[in-house]
Amino acid sequence: MKNKKWKRMVGILVSIALLCSGLVGCSGKGNGGSSDSVGNSAGGTEGSGGDSAGGASDGSANGTEAAMGRFLEEEIESAILFANIFDMKRMDDGTIRLIGNDADQGKLCVWDSKDAGQSWEKAFALSDELQENGDGYVDYAALSNGGQSIAAYNQIVKGKGIIPILYLTDREGNASKIPFEMPDKKDISANGTFDASVYSSSTVYDSAGGENAENQPTEGENSKEENPGGGSPEEGSEGENPEEGSPGEGSEGENSEGEGSEDEGNADDASESYGSNNLIMGLSCLGEDQVLVKDVSGRIYQVSISDGSIKQTYEFGESSELRESFLVGDKLVCQTDAEVLVYDTATGEQQSKEDTLQKSITESGYFLAVDSLDDGKGMYWLSSKGLFHYMFGGSVMEQLMDGSLNSLANPSFYVNRLLMLDEQNLLVAANDSSSSSPTGVVLVKFTYSADTPARPEKELKVYSLNDSREMRQAISHYQKEHTDIYINYEVALAEENGMTVSDALKTLTTEVMAGKGPDVLILDGMPVETYAEKGILRDLAAIAANADGNYFENILHAYQDGQGQMCAIPARFMMPMAHAGSEYYTPGEGFESFTERKDVLAHMEPDSVVEKFWYSCGAAWKKEDGTLDGQKVADFLARLKNAYGEFDGGEDESAEIVLAMEGGVSPLHKISLDYGEFDLAGKKINANIGLYGGGDYGLIRAVSKKLEGGDFGMMPGQAQNVFVPSMVLGVSSKSMQPEVAEAFVGYLLSADAQKLSMNSGFPVDRDAFRSVIDGHEYEPKEGQETAGVMMSVAGNSEDVSEAISYEMVPSTEEEIKKLTDLAESLETPALMDDVIKEAVVEQGEKVLKGELEPQAAADAIMQKVNIYLAE
Repeated sequence: MKNKKWKRMVGILVSIALLCSGLVGCSGKGNGGSSDSVGNSAGGTEGSGGDSAGGASDGSANGTEAAMGRFLEEEIESAILFANIFDMKRMDDGTIRLIGNDADQGKLCVWDSKDAGQSWEKAFALSDELQENGDGYVDYAALSNGGQSIAAYNQIVKGKGIIPILYLTDREGNASKIPFEMPDKKDISANGTFDASVYSSSTVYDSAGGENAENQPTEGENSKEENPGGGSPEEGSEGENPEEGSPGEGSEGENSEGEGSEDEGNADDASESYGSNNLIMGLSCLGEDQVLVKDVSGRIYQVSISDGSIKQTYEFGESSELRESFLVGDKLVCQTDAEVLVYDTATGEQQSKEDTLQKSITESGYFLAVDSLDDGKGMYWLSSKGLFHYMFGGSVMEQLMDGSLNSLANPSFYVNRLLMLDEQNLLVAANDSSSSSPTGVVLVKFTYSADTPARPEKELKVYSLNDSREMRQAISHYQKEHTDIYINYEVALAEENGMTVSDALKTLTTEVMAGKGPDVLILDGMPVETYAEKGILRDLAAIAANADGNYFENILHAYQDGQGQMCAIPARFMMPMAHAGSEYYTPGEGFESFTERKDVLAHMEPDSVVEKFWYSCGAAWKKEDGTLDGQKVADFLARLKNAYGEFDGGEDESAEIVLAMEGGVSPLHKISLDYGEFDLAGKKINANIGLYGGGDYGLIRAVSKKLEGGDFGMMPGQAQNVFVPSMVLGVSSKSMQPEVAEAFVGYLLSADAQKLSMNSGFPVDRDAFRSVIDGHEYEPKEGQETAGVMMSVAGNSEDVSEAISYEMVPSTEEEIKKLTDLAESLETPALMDDVIKEAVVEQGEKVLKGELEPQAAADAIMQKVNIYLAE
């Protein structure tokens, strides 16, 4: 099989009654509110005003002239389908050279552009010994300014694992080996797992940065880990994008047994496939005669190309982990988790600390890609926050571009390479799973436009309790199509502010009542019905009626009242599901029969068990007067306790799998169905329960085959046919620009927005829903028997004992119909009030741990909730 890539897979994961008389909306009272440095040519910060590139807001609002000038982006259309882009450099004659894989031909090639990246001609395909075959593959490659390239070929040797070999290819395409051998590895676990808990391999453009790429947000995995505000994950190298990966950090492996089957794999074979050798994790050309090589432990070797000797070795203390390293002229800039270090490659010595550069990280975020226009006197870099410039030894960092106004803020947009064409033009190679490219690999040109307002004339405020990656994707796409609108997205529960749900909603209420609140509300976790009754929300029935889509009407109209008004519209949804063998679960069974099985929920984390069943049960507790039925709450806790059994304390000690994402960690990932699938396959739990919103359907099917009578269906609950509304859209009745707000809501229901997915909720549009579950991306291409194989290992770095091997193939019509039928059966929206949920989870955890009796816990819940509802 071609392009098999190893990658880590980790899966994880309001309200007060409003005292707001005079507000009108869905309550039926009507709707209210209708070079050395860039300098002045394109300099300053977009939004800084003056002679710089922009102003902070529309200056005409206060009688001043709006600041002008900002960078606009354009995706370059090309007849070449890139499977990946390893490197991109401007050669001495001005030609831009690119090295990567041709997805159509399956070849590692070099292309040249004479017109600043607008068109490309293939210079040559690399020699056959560097092309991927059953004996090895190229995982990293780098270009020099002279046009030669160096590639790391991972040769697979049975019994020895992977042996990395460096090849030099000259400007005309002639290849030769570099006589270099990797030094012994350092600090790598004996089983070669590199401290990862889950691995998988896939042939579907993993190195290309498509939907299955390492560090792509597949099933909640990796997103921008820039801290703060985006960035690249820790396995970065000398300018190498982590999507290119390598074994243990996102590279290839060989499943010698059962490849392409849905049987249990052999973990020893899997480990042997890449062995315990030291591996190359990144390359950068240093002039024409040296190359920088990064290994798995974070050491960087400065290697002579002629004889393979190591001239310098750069090591970092145990207390500091290397995140990224880049060459800027003859300087090696290393970004650790604690500081920025600069080395002189001529001597190997660390230079004086760049205090301004160090302090700038807080403002700019970690580097994604860097370049220089003056041979390393200064450096440009990209982060999710924009484009920045710094002169070494200086005291000023310039922000030249605001990332929130373009694709840089899109969580599906991963910068791979930056090439500064000049001070006003830059070329970016990136992986964008939301792009139209089948591989997700794109070339984007950013050009400074002096005639464009630095800040769009209109500002739309969008508010949510928790961060939403789909929302950030949608905002990025919408702003590209509507350059006159800036969407200010506020996330209330950001990690750094320590705010509680209750505090956030009190603040929101105050701002709304003062007419300073958001225009669009993402109502997830908020008391939708209460807001509707108090007139906080506008009627969106007309938007739903005019939306041009093939929707699940049962989901779309979840909040429509008896008068036909719709104060909220779910743009996405999740299904509470259960998955187990027939001994522990029967699809369609009720809450009582399921929880009569003692220990069916044993060995799970107590708080997550309570939270998951809150979604399938909470809606049954609410009485007509808005209060809760205390007896049903007590019964809920008693039945969960019986199904959970005795708490032994081990559950709390389990390593938590966390998805680090820009803006925080999604609370839905830890309670997702995906989170427990590996434990279910490894028989560490008896049944898996959780919310399912578009994760790996193939994995669920593969796990079912490992279980006796394995099957999945709706999670049993006290309420029937429950779904969890997600990205619930509302427009404030106090918005001063309701037409703009409603237009954005309409966009979020459009086909373009519905197809954006990061598995945090199924689209409400039927066609987009099908595209999430049908596995169309695994359709074999011409000449292929199958699109790829994915291998997933359940276990941790100390015990790679359970493996699932299954072929990534399109879903059958029967499999598609099963999920579609479940979606069509949904009738009841889950109770969406995070204040109540927190009270239930807090007391319910004590019950499952044996610290409190169910009735006492129910009484405590009712007391807290009644106070809350009375506010």
